[in-house]
Amino acid sequence: MRPPFPLARRQFLRGAMLATVAYATSSRAAAQPAYPSQPVRLIAPFSPGGAVDIYSRIISPELSRILGQTVIVENRPGASGNIGAEMVKRAPADGHTLLVGNIAILGINPVVYKNNPIAPLADLTPIAKTVNVNYVLVLNPQVPARTAAELIAYAKTNPGKLTYGSSGTGSMQQMAAELFQSRTGTKLLHVPYKGTGALVGDLVAGHVDMIFADEGSMMQQVNAGKLRVLGVCGLTRRPEYPDIPTIAEAADLPGFEAVAWQGLAGPARLPASIVDQLNQAINQIQADPAIKARLAAAGLSTDAGTPQAFRQYIGDELTKWRKVATDIGISVQ
Repeated sequence: MRPPFPLARRQFLRGAMLATVAYATSSRAAAQPAYPSQPVRLIAPFSPGGAVDIYSRIISPELSRILGQTVIVENRPGASGNIGAEMVKRAPADGHTLLVGNIAILGINPVVYKNNPIAPLADLTPIAKTVNVNYVLVLNPQVPARTAAELIAYAKTNPGKLTYGSSGTGSMQQMAAELFQSRTGTKLLHVPYKGTGALVGDLVAGHVDMIFADEGSMMQQVNAGKLRVLGVCGLTRRPEYPDIPTIAEAADLPGFEAVAWQGLAGPARLPASIVDQLNQAINQIQADPAIKARLAAAGLSTDAGTPQAFRQYIGDELTKWRKVATDIGISVQ
């Protein structure tokens, strides 16, 4: 049996091992470039002109200023936002490709698509819930209804005649319209589009009759007299438009609510240090009164918080919309 090392010898070896580990760790840390080390891409997975695009373009210059790197907005529409989301899912987890996600990608698609390619809490890293998106119900002025109650009456006497547009099957716009039909006993015809931009043009031209959509992309056309607004879809009236009633009050539908939201996310396994850096930047930007005002003018209400809170929120939304999809019977291949 070999005699044990003397105490001094054991202490020396232990100290040498610890020093080697410490050196290796510090060397790896020193080898990692500071974040960000190259331009950051914000993937806006919908067409220009919609709420996600508007938010991205308001926020990107400020994010570039804080990060000290160019921030580029890239529109990658298609498949109700899943095309852009898959780009982020496949991107390196280094924080240089980020998703400006929304309720469709993070809360609805996973519960309405049978083979949805994105599992939000497994494939992505939640960074911050950013804004709530205020929805309105608008019509082409040729539709013979000036109030929500008149619209319901007309739809009931003309089942299947009125068309509503959406940015895709299973989108928040469709979910809101399906919820409206369920609550009112009406029958509307769904016309899906690839994005909001083309849909607004067809709505103004009268190729579709109505839409539940974000305030930011609709009210400019309403103010120009090209579309007619019947109500806001939140539970309370909007301070910016105090004369526009809620759908709940205008149509006598207590508790009717259809609002959307957005949030920033990165690829799975994004390092916590980068997540925290981006979260702090978003919270700092959205605390600026000038940014708040610009977002409010676009129909977006700021609502940032911690990454942990956003992760919990996504989980809660998945549960809620799964029930709605099941109750309404929406399931997409």
